Amino acid sequence: MKQPLSAIQNDYDWALVESFSHVTSSMAAGLATEGQPSDDFPDEELWAALPDDLWERILSVLPVTNILRAGTVCKRWNSIISSKRFLNLRAGVDFDRAWYFMYKDYRNAAGLAYDPLSRKWHSFGLPYVDTSSWFVASANGLVCFMDNSNGGSILYVFNPMTKIHRKLPEPAEKWNSDYYTVSLTVHKETKALTAVVARSNQMPDDYSHWNLTIEVYESESNKWRTTAKTLLHGWRGGENSVICNGIFYCVTYSTAMVGGVSEDTSRHGLVTYRLSDCALNASSMAMPCSLTCVKLMNCKDRLLMVGGIGKSDIIKGIGIWELDTEWREIAKMPNKYFRGFGEFDDVFASSGSGDIIYIHSFGSPQLLLFDMLQRSWRWSQKCPLVKKHPLQLFTGFCFEPRLEACD
Repeated sequence: MKQPLSAIQNDYDWALVESFSHVTSSMAAGLATEGQPSDDFPDEELWAALPDDLWERILSVLPVTNILRAGTVCKRWNSIISSKRFLNLRAGVDFDRAWYFMYKDYRNAAGLAYDPLSRKWHSFGLPYVDTSSWFVASANGLVCFMDNSNGGSILYVFNPMTKIHRKLPEPAEKWNSDYYTVSLTVHKETKALTAVVARSNQMPDDYSHWNLTIEVYESESNKWRTTAKTLLHGWRGGENSVICNGIFYCVTYSTAMVGGVSEDTSRHGLVTYRLSDCALNASSMAMPCSLTCVKLMNCKDRLLMVGGIGKSDIIKGIGIWELDTEWREIAKMPNKYFRGFGEFDDVFASSGSGDIIYIHSFGSPQLLLFDMLQRSWRWSQKCPLVKKHPLQLFTGFCFEPRLEACD
């Protein structure tokens, strides 16, 4: 079901809009009088006389929150920002940075979204949450939810900013697996959507052998197909994956008993699947060290990984690596930020897109950002979410705030 473009309900800082309007007004007045300011052409008349194509250019370079706010000012502006021509123009603007949506109750779609550009938390809601068991993937302004309560075969895709959403067709045969992971990618030119699900099943009475199956949905055919299968020895598929440069990467987990694995031995691996020719490489790629809470992310076509350094019971730090021919460390969380999380076990969330990575403990709404452009760490503004009891958990994911992204 399609829903109309809606504005985020919150108080926004219009300083940038006013500043931009002042500059534009001065330029227009100068052009109207060959460089001399015009005193007999009031601003109100000037703005009313501007053609729609010029308004499109003016509005397209504003932050997405201000665009949505502008859409509530008058019918003309709302019509402009809802037009296909404006959305196509906006697609070429790389201005906004990835937001982070944080929530604390799976049964409630309401939460808060952090905008690193304005450094504000906004009240934010998702179109729906039907179940307490779902996985999330995001790419190019779209977010995909996979409902695991029905065998993992029900998926929804939506734009968090416009609330436009739809349910993907179900596969011909219902999936029944022990572990699932889902990833999403959108072709930059054709806008074709591809979703990849990797599901793992344990062999009967044999914990060391697991079947790994790759399922692929393509919007052009609007259907699912099984593209690859393999049997993993000593490893199983997990719940973390990402698509980067046409390759689907899936984290695998060692099936060896934890007590039998030394501190220097990684319990995680990586399998790859190339979308272009359905080539699956099940040879587990080595990790840089013993890690926990591993998370893969695509940041401007760079495959990055965040992980806790240490054994399963406690971590000694958090690092960020990039995969080239092998994993290369690009950053490590400074001790002053690591200590700022307080009591820190192996359970923390991380998510990244574009040039920003978010990290927070599941037990706290305190959010830490790593800016890859400036190679700097900083805390977000204090999150208004409140922890009401000791066992309450917080989780979330990041997404690109794009108006033009559609399903």
